[in-house]
Amino acid sequence: MRPTASLCGTVTLLQLIVRCFASGQRQELGMSFVRHPQPLAVPLGDEVNFECILALAADRFEWRHRPLGTDKWKPLFHASNSNPSKTSRHDVNFDNKAKAGDYRCIAFYGSSGIASDPARLTLATLENFTDRSNVETTVAAGNTVPITCPVPYSAPEAIVQFYKNGNLIRNVDLIGSKTLVLENVQPMDSGAYHCVANNYITTQAFTSNYKTILNVHSNTSYQAPTFIKQPQTEYNVLRGNNVTMECFGAAYPVPRVNWTKLGSDLPQKSRITSMGLTITNVQPFDRGEYDCTWSNGKRYVKAAIILTVAEAPKVTKPPKASTFSEGGELELSCSATGQPEPTIEWLINGESLVPNANLEIKNNLLMISEVEKKHAGYVQCVASNEYGSHSGYNLLRVNPKQHVGGVGDIRTEYGYPNSKHKHTRGGGRRRSKDGKRKGTEVLVPPNQPNVTRLSDVSVMVRWSVPENKGLPIRFFKVQYRELGQKMNGKQAKWMTANTEIPNHVRSFEVTDLQPDHTYRFRIAAVYSNDDNKLSPNSVRFHLNRDGGFESNKMPIPLLTNTEALGSNEVLLIWQNPDKSVDIDGFYVYHRASTYAGEYIKTTVEGKNSSNITISHLQPDTTYEFKVQSFSVDAASEFSKILRQKTKKAVVEPPTQQVVAENKLRPTENDKNASTYAIIGGVVGGSTLLGGLAAIAVVYRRTKHKQSRESSQSEGKPIANGRVMNGGVTDSKINITSNPLAGLDTSEDIMQPKSGQQSSMEMTSFLNGQNNNGSNHASTEPAGADSNLSHNDPIHHGLPIEQPL
Repeated sequence: MRPTASLCGTVTLLQLIVRCFASGQRQELGMSFVRHPQPLAVPLGDEVNFECILALAADRFEWRHRPLGTDKWKPLFHASNSNPSKTSRHDVNFDNKAKAGDYRCIAFYGSSGIASDPARLTLATLENFTDRSNVETTVAAGNTVPITCPVPYSAPEAIVQFYKNGNLIRNVDLIGSKTLVLENVQPMDSGAYHCVANNYITTQAFTSNYKTILNVHSNTSYQAPTFIKQPQTEYNVLRGNNVTMECFGAAYPVPRVNWTKLGSDLPQKSRITSMGLTITNVQPFDRGEYDCTWSNGKRYVKAAIILTVAEAPKVTKPPKASTFSEGGELELSCSATGQPEPTIEWLINGESLVPNANLEIKNNLLMISEVEKKHAGYVQCVASNEYGSHSGYNLLRVNPKQHVGGVGDIRTEYGYPNSKHKHTRGGGRRRSKDGKRKGTEVLVPPNQPNVTRLSDVSVMVRWSVPENKGLPIRFFKVQYRELGQKMNGKQAKWMTANTEIPNHVRSFEVTDLQPDHTYRFRIAAVYSNDDNKLSPNSVRFHLNRDGGFESNKMPIPLLTNTEALGSNEVLLIWQNPDKSVDIDGFYVYHRASTYAGEYIKTTVEGKNSSNITISHLQPDTTYEFKVQSFSVDAASEFSKILRQKTKKAVVEPPTQQVVAENKLRPTENDKNASTYAIIGGVVGGSTLLGGLAAIAVVYRRTKHKQSRESSQSEGKPIANGRVMNGGVTDSKINITSNPLAGLDTSEDIMQPKSGQQSSMEMTSFLNGQNNNGSNHASTEPAGADSNLSHNDPIHHGLPIEQPL
């Protein structure tokens, strides 16, 4: 149990906050969004909810709505949280098209607020086909023929199925989900083809109004090359996505295709197939003109295709933390990247600014001719284009006018006098009089993790946990450190991924790494008593660049069947098409179809594995699934996506029985008492003459009770070969999100001896939100206690999207 903060400790914390405000180091206070509301597409009549999560509990939340076709945000009236909270949800009964548009939440700390990135609610719909004329194609045997489906508008994207002579064609190769490719066609492939578009959310399905009549002949007379389908002249691809630029030619003798790029060689990560030129992980330097030439020796046809690369917005330089005098002038700038060029929205305390006689906005510039007290708080710029939004923000302070003879003559910033007290290291684990740590609970750490390359910038980390006869694990955290990187002569710090990984999950994707760099990884298990323990470090892992060709050798699993086993479980069955390739197992991905966030990943070890039962799902919900094969060096491309809806929950009359251990239990309860930091904005009233609003911070934390739950049967194979795995989103445990701050003193980490505790400080709510800083690298070994310092910035977590 942690001691209640003394008055001296509270004053010290207040002084730390004031100093952080003065220096603009908003990241250290953790006031940033861990999760923004996510875009959704749903049919009329559905009820959806938007959610935002912060790293530090806010005093209250408000929600805003901007209808489609307008630029004005309207307040939504609903009950705000009565107590400080990290999470806010807003439910929308989508019974009217007018409720479509953008939604955002605003988190307030005192009177100062920050706004989340907006999320769009779109009406899910599928329009009917408009084309009516049949298309007739005649080719010689041996050519490759595309059958195109002119998919109408659909939100979300429609699923396309092709039919030949009225019969469904199964296990076919599709380009962009709308082009069927028939390789080496023969007379038996002749027939009438059509397609059907399905919207899996609205359950609408429309059949194309026309057919493609294919005639394949065996005529051996010479035919000059022609384009079967006129190539698309331009492709616009979002950065990081894959693209296949189609180009289909036919002739007799059967022609060959040649691809070139104007002014340079083809990208190393490109490959030529019968379907066209495929480029994986498209980057801005891939843009340009690509030429496709079909030739059969005598004649040729050529087409030029332009590739442009779109980019989601990113604020690269947020407005500076600044202080202005009341009545003076203000000018702030905000820099952002994106393609198309993003528009910039300016906000103060979560409210969108509208130009007037005193306020001027020139896209990335904000100018105020006469600064007022109401402008104090958080100034924020939001960059948006059709591919998303991203924001940056900082603290804006206003010094009020001085009044001679008033109380304002004797004032200190934020109402707190300058302190002469020295800040000392505090926190840490309570010890008894003999110096030993209290508590004798057994903490079983995870085993050494294995690492697999996924892309140039990401890896999959997998681990296991020995039989746990000690305290139950609440969740895991993944940490990693770059080797060879030194700042001020010291090794790079351990970075901590922000996600709290549920205790039944045994794999996690780490992104935003650097290619051709070397890393180590480790797993931290957090137990029911809020204590934690580290796994051994992984072996050194060098992340090779341009491994796309290696991934091409990996067999793409054939996801053949899904079956709902109940309200919370779905069975997946797949096949390995090439068992001669040496693979280590499979990655299984799933997410709810109406949820636009990240997929949940599960690992199935063994090259002969062929099924898994995905559990912990929501009743009566449609999920989408896909599978990859993997080895230590690479992962394959994804299988096709299958969707399956779980069964409705069965409501049974209550009976007196023992609650099964494997049932999910709340991770928070009403008895948990936490009074979080209240950071007041500086907003003066008409009677405030000499100072800014005082910031009062009272921090008090008591250890809460946590129900034990068994995890012995989760994530392990059972007799029928199924693997029970995780299927819930991030844990909402109301403790410090990133309590991990171990740092090695050398390149090769010293492993804790058997029975030795590798502890990580979990005391402070200021802890664990950003470990990107390099000015305060710790030199303590990973096995030592990580004590908090009130005068040293804390850097523990992965960089969060929007630090304050």
